[in-house]
Amino acid sequence: MKSKAAVAKALKDKGVPLPSQDSYSAMMHRLNTWGEGKGYLFRRIKSRFYARQNLPAEIPFGTVVFVPNSDFARSLIKTGAMFPMGRAFYDEKVHTLIDVPQTEEYKEPKVEKPKPAPKKKSSPKKKVKKNDDNGSADS
Repeated sequence: MKSKAAVAKALKDKGVPLPSQDSYSAMMHRLNTWGEGKGYLFRRIKSRFYARQNLPAEIPFGTVVFVPNSDFARSLIKTGAMFPMGRAFYDEKVHTLIDVPQTEEYKEPKVEKPKPAPKKKSSPKKKVKKNDDNGSADS
């Protein structure tokens, strides 16, 4: 993508909300990791294997969290430490967002300004001698 505006438009077209950080890297991360459609609703459960639950993010107990449709969400399902409650679209008023951990840094490409076209140099106009009826030139 060429600019933050282009990434923001792509996020909007995909149906993904803009991140709270207003940086190119955060926007590109969300564009590349969030899938289209509904995300997953989870609730963390206590089990006797609590000490061995290696979750990739700090997730509080008893709260309903939203994880976007991504490989990260599918890996959370496989841990067995999360109880899947269903799928829904993200609503910041209702859900606690657990975003996909960022592993890459994206840099906005530098856009070169177009060079102005060279101005045409005008040459002085040459005086044209007029011919009279006799065919001789007068000055």
